[in-house]
Parts: sequence; structure tokens; C-alpha cells
Amino acid sequence: MKKGYRMTALAAAAVLAAASLFPPVPAEAEEPAPQALGETAAGEAPGNGMLLGAVAAGSMTAEGNELKVYVAVQALPGTAGIDHINIQFKNPVNDRSVTKILRDRDYANGVYAGWITMSIYEPAGNYVLDKVILQDTNGAYLKYCRAEDREENDKYQTLPFPAGFTIANGVAVLDETPPVLGAVTVAPVQAAKESPLTVTAAVADDFSGVDTVAVRFENEKGKAISIDLEYQGDMLYSGTIKKSQTKEAGTYRIKRVSVADHMGNSKIYYGGDGPFASDIFFVIQ
Repeated sequence: MKKGYRMTALAAAAVLAAASLFPPVPAEAEEPAPQALGETAAGEAPGNGMLLGAVAAGSMTAEGNELKVYVAVQALPGTAGIDHINIQFKNPVNDRSVTKILRDRDYANGVYAGWITMSIYEPAGNYVLDKVILQDTNGAYLKYCRAEDREENDKYQTLPFPAGFTIANGVAVLDETPPVLGAVTVAPVQAAKESPLTVTAAVADDFSGVDTVAVRFENEKGKAISIDLEYQGDMLYSGTIKKSQTKEAGTYRIKRVSVADHMGNSKIYYGGDGPFASDIFFVIQ
């Protein structure tokens, strides 16, 4: 798949074609008082006059480590006006799902629209429209799902039309394993106040690649120094503790290292764990 961000109006155009069948949706609505999803005002029927008009998804695009698809929804607002729309697509093969909440700020020209964002390492496959939930400013809602998922008295309506998009990135297996941390070093291990130090860590990931590495040290008084490491090549990540961070003397021992990959798998290693079998510290004099 070619990478490169480009706005697409395919989804919005498809919905706009259907929008002519419905009266205009108000562009703004007053902020409602907090209310749990599913609650309705006294004497009001669920749905409160809302109606789903159309849903469309545009073509897939890629930018860096993200996949994006533009989705658009047209709906009748009912008597109270729409507070937000929750739209969910699902891959029936692996049950992976993605959602998007559309609000007033996403409304223009009779359509609620916005980008659904996923990892570029999301497994390839077809995502089908799975659920749409409309909620008005009074907390009343109207829920839609696929016909095969409806159960008796579950208060869902059947989605009146299909919609979906396809991920064709060649990824066949879901990445569910967080990165693995190897050794961590600090140089120099002894320095004067307001001296910079370099922290290096070896981190490996089996598929989607390491996204973030964060290290935290603390001295005897609880003074903390945190640093984010950047990739240097050959599974090595390093960063510089700045002069402004070493103004207080003491022995700074490693407390934890947080690692995450591009699929959101993460793990926290604490002092004493695996790679910290031998104490890791530095001294500011």
C-alpha cells in the first residue's frame, strides 16, 4: 500500500446523496447535562424521533504508522437534537473492531464525518458496519446492529443498509506481544551536579516494532528523573538526561522502564525485574 495522507470526500459524497431525503440536521446543540447512556427523560420513548439515514466509508489511506478511513453519517436529529453518534466497524473473521464518536464539531453540510484511525499493522481483512448508536441531548438513544446480532428485547434496531471498508496491507497475523527489554546502561555513572548523562537500552519487538521507551530513576529523597529514549539502530535506544535534571545530588536508582509497540502492546519493567537483576544507578555529587 502506498503511504501518504490525502483527504477523501468519497464517504461524505455518498452520504450527501442520501441527505436530500431528510430535513437538515442542526449544526449546533446545547451541551447536555451528564447522563448515562441508555437513560431517557421521563415520558419519552427511546429514540425520541431520531432516525439513521445513511452511513458510508471512504477508501483507506496511510500516514506513517497509521491507517485512516473517512466515515460519514447522516441522521434525523429528533426533537432534542443529536449529542453524538457512535459508529463501530468489525472484522468478523478475528472480531477486531474500531469505533468513532462523531459530535457537533464533526458536523457540516448535513453530515457528521471524521477519520477512524488504526495501526498500519492491523491485520488485513474486511470491516463491516457493526453498530451505530445515536444519542440525543436528553440522553435518549437509538441503537442499530446487524440483523444476525439482534436478540429479543435487546432494544437494537436492524441496520437498514451495509457499509464497510477493506484493509489490504498484507498483514496476516495480529501482533499481541509487547516489546522485550534487554540491558540498560547509564554513562557516566558518576557526575557533578548539572551534568548531562546518556541512558541506553536494548529493546526488541517481534513484529510491529517498538514505539516508545521511557525510563524513570529516583534518588533517596524521591526526586524523579524521567527520560524518553529514541531509536539509534540495532535494537538500541538512547536519550540524554539534561543538565537541568541533575541539579540535586544523590544516588538515582532505576525504578521502571515502560515499553510499547505500534499495536499498543505494552509492558512495564520494575527495578529488580529480569534485566535489572544487577542494580542500575548513577550518582550526582
